[in-house]
Amino acid sequence: MINTLGGDWTRNKLIILRGYLKTYTTVLKKQGFGLWYVDAFAGTGYIKLDSSVARKGALPMLWEEPDTETASILKGSARLALEVDDRPFDHFIFVDQNENHASQLRDLKREFSERDIQIVQGDANHFLQNWCLSRNSQLRTPWPNDRAVVFLDPCAAQVDWETVRSISQTKSVDLWIWFPLYALTRNLPVDREPDDGKAGKLNRVFGNDQWREELYRSHKQMNLFGEEETQFVRDDQKAIVDLYLRKLKEIFPAVAPEPKWFKNSNNAPLFALMFAAANPGPGGRKALEIANHLLTRW
Repeated sequence: MINTLGGDWTRNKLIILRGYLKTYTTVLKKQGFGLWYVDAFAGTGYIKLDSSVARKGALPMLWEEPDTETASILKGSARLALEVDDRPFDHFIFVDQNENHASQLRDLKREFSERDIQIVQGDANHFLQNWCLSRNSQLRTPWPNDRAVVFLDPCAAQVDWETVRSISQTKSVDLWIWFPLYALTRNLPVDREPDDGKAGKLNRVFGNDQWREELYRSHKQMNLFGEEETQFVRDDQKAIVDLYLRKLKEIFPAVAPEPKWFKNSNNAPLFALMFAAANPGPGGRKALEIANHLLTRW
């Protein structure tokens, strides 16, 4: 089974990630750090794109041969990380809760049998929070000898804010996060506040209920019975991403000031790609410089 996704956003997201991983490892080549790549929601190593997604501008290394006359196979983030060869990563962790995905990631591990690869079939939030906590307690903060890139690539509103906070506390990890705006808007009605179930999901994503006062405006209106009611109107989609970006800036010392927006054919925003570096020193500033270049170029 191969992940099936469509849209230019999939290709361009991977172009940016691949560009960052290659530059990141080259910059750190002579620093003597052990380098980790952690891919949460890792998928299978391959993604199928419909032929309607144009190849123009794609890097050749992203592509495999078409499997049919109407579809092409794109290398996924896990495989792209493994193929970084100027200064390869030393350690890889691929996390996915889906049993079929984990099985194919184990096939990928056998293919790259000379590499140090850990496959985790389980909840990405639970694993990453424990991983960050255990490494911080073992190695102190910041990590003295290791650096890492974590890619959070959920297909829905699956990333808990506590996971993002845990990553920031390492002071040694660079974070790329694929923000599923379309999934958040399903939980944020335009004309009323969310019910308790949706509000609970939003609290996990944003870390608290700050989103209520940030994203909703209230006003009084008379109903059909002449009674005054409070009506709520949600702010636009950009405000949702802006709120998340501000929260990243509260806990990370270096955050790309603008995300990369990905829109559908009707110009409606679907996703936003964001970058944050936990390193408070020159390393974080250099990482931000690289990320900004890629985000603005693509």
